[in-house]
Amino acid sequence: MEKMTNVKAIAYVLDGGFDLPTEVVEKLEKIKATYENKTSGNRKPTKAQEVAAAIREDIVGVLEAEPERQFTATEVLETIKDRYADLTLPKVTAALTKLQKDGAIERFTEKKKAFFRAITE
Repeated sequence: MEKMTNVKAIAYVLDGGFDLPTEVVEKLEKIKATYENKTSGNRKPTKAQEVAAAIREDIVGVLEAEPERQFTATEVLETIKDRYADLTLPKVTAALTKLQKDGAIERFTEKKKAFFRAITE
């Protein structure tokens, strides 16, 4: 079953063939337009998103600087922690996971310990 959004609900009422007064139809069309504009607009990233993107770029830079080396999340944190005031291990781990899902780095385990390295082609 598809999720019922406000836009879909308003479109259902407008397209349903109901006998609505013109003022109500106009008002519903305006409301629908505002919802459509709100969801389709390109917004600039938040400050937190910009910081997260910068952290991911730095992580890739660290891993690419030594492509043959295998890094743990803690080693990555130690390498870049001086650039960010409130950088924590969970933030680094989240960034590493995102990079791995995007295909920028590879993750593997040895003896129940996760390691990361740059993907070399």
